[in-house]
Amino acid sequence: MASVLATGWLRSRSTALRLPAVDRAVPVCRYLTRLWLDQQHLTDEGVRHTALLIATELATNAILHTSSSVITTELQQNRSHLRIQMRDQGTQRTVRHWHGSSGFGRGLEIVANCTRTLGTHVERDGSRTIWATVSLTRCPAGPRP
Repeated sequence: MASVLATGWLRSRSTALRLPAVDRAVPVCRYLTRLWLDQQHLTDEGVRHTALLIATELATNAILHTSSSVITTELQQNRSHLRIQMRDQGTQRTVRHWHGSSGFGRGLEIVANCTRTLGTHVERDGSRTIWATVSLTRCPAGPRP
């Protein structure tokens, strides 16, 4: 299912997970992200929870709201932060998704509230990358700027 399983991908400070844009790819993305976090020795539960939440929400968004056949999650770590990116093929679905539960439709809002930065970039071909960064350093308590 995933085209990431080359030798050493887990130990790299950055990796890309290329998955088919189907519902069952979301737990696979989450599982592979967890494995990568383990190999990066990122043990802070707050960072781990946030990173897994972001990967899950961005993958879900790309699958539900585009007609992509493939999505790519990129994970990058440096000394101060973790960056999680989701690239899709960008074509929006013409049929609007409707869910009978009020628990749907807040994914990017949730991601924005738990990240240091959130952004998006659209290429000329319509492909879109959404990224979020999570601080790896402790910040003093208080509201975000």
